Amino acid sequence: MTADVTRTRRWQTTGVAALLLVAVGFLYASPVVVAAAVIPVAFAAYDALSVVPASAKLHAERDIGMTAASPGDRVPVTLTVTNTGEATIPDLRVIDGVPDDLAVTAGTPRLATPLRPGTTATTTYEVVAKRGTHEFAAPIARGRSFAGSDQATTTLDPVGDTSFEGLRAIDTPPTKTPIHRAGTQPTDQGGPGLEFHRTREYQPGDPLNRLNWRQYAKTGDLSTVEFREEHATRTALIVDARKQTRVSPAPGHPTATELNAYVSARLHDTLETADVDTILTAVGLPAGTDLTVGPNDLPWVTTETPTDATELLDAVEETATQGPKHRSIPPKPPRDAVFDISMPDSGDAIRQRLPPRAEVVIITPLLDDWPLELAGGLQPYNYPVTVVSPDVTDRTTSAGNIVALHRDLRLSRLTDAGFSVVDWHPETPINTALARSLAHLH
Repeated sequence: MTADVTRTRRWQTTGVAALLLVAVGFLYASPVVVAAAVIPVAFAAYDALSVVPASAKLHAERDIGMTAASPGDRVPVTLTVTNTGEATIPDLRVIDGVPDDLAVTAGTPRLATPLRPGTTATTTYEVVAKRGTHEFAAPIARGRSFAGSDQATTTLDPVGDTSFEGLRAIDTPPTKTPIHRAGTQPTDQGGPGLEFHRTREYQPGDPLNRLNWRQYAKTGDLSTVEFREEHATRTALIVDARKQTRVSPAPGHPTATELNAYVSARLHDTLETADVDTILTAVGLPAGTDLTVGPNDLPWVTTETPTDATELLDAVEETATQGPKHRSIPPKPPRDAVFDISMPDSGDAIRQRLPPRAEVVIITPLLDDWPLELAGGLQPYNYPVTVVSPDVTDRTTSAGNIVALHRDLRLSRLTDAGFSVVDWHPETPINTALARSLAHLH
């Protein structure tokens, strides 16, 4: 095994003990004491003869299950090590070079096993995808002798995959989830449309193709057929990019801001593919971005604005890098009667710019009461509101359980108030969550 070899003094005291026993035995002419020296001598000989075989050779191969992954995806990685030499490695320890900014959520990048010639050892683990290119370092292998006093360490050069790409939100393909009656919204008003609404008395000037000729043939009375009137739907996506969202459940996991941008991109692409007139805005972007903003300093993306969705969502994702890589989520209990509170300034600004009859989708992790205040402030104006919430709480700790409990209470309050709510856990395929939310968008 070509490597840096080190030797510990694990069994050195046995040699000293053997010499002392021999000296005492000769001094006192005691054959028993001299014979007892055989035991430490045997251990010392075992130590001297126990070495990592120099002829050991290792071959490593790494397989990464995805070449590109969306934020929050679990990416499987398999590391295989084969002893291609002619000698057994009594104790082999290997650790894969996982990038520092990725979290291992299942399995382990380590393996420990004896490895005979021609045999293979494998370890499989999963990492959580984040935005950016993630390069894996070379695995480190360490072989130890039977006695554990001789060890050799080497860096392996694996064949196979060395990296994967964590996609930006705008790079992910749109979901193919259909939208019911995309682009239109039925009303209770009669007029031109497709669905029958009622009949009324004929009025001069009514189109001939809407006269009820069947009734005229029976009774001789003219009447006009009205259909349920349909208006073009506008859907407004409101992305929560405030400082409160720049947190992650644990080191190496995507932040809530990144997940908000990812969900928003999928929704925006899907709605536009279905020919739904879509508005996109983000709340909480730091000052100094290059985005074109309108009244109240809100970026507002429509088909008519110079700023496009790509620029806005890029700006949202960039905010995730402006805080610490991991920040614990402070527990903030929801306030009572939250829907009676007037909206903050940003909520008022959003309402003032929303067109009539717009469907509103708020993408937020629900870590504080601001989204509830926003939804409650829109309720008196009859805006249908859907809340899509990525879950970034950590339920494995006491503090994390408290945060999760407060978030669950906010979800319940939204549901009890009549809002449509989608609770998305990142380990669940995003299409499943989007199918639930898009079912409410007519």
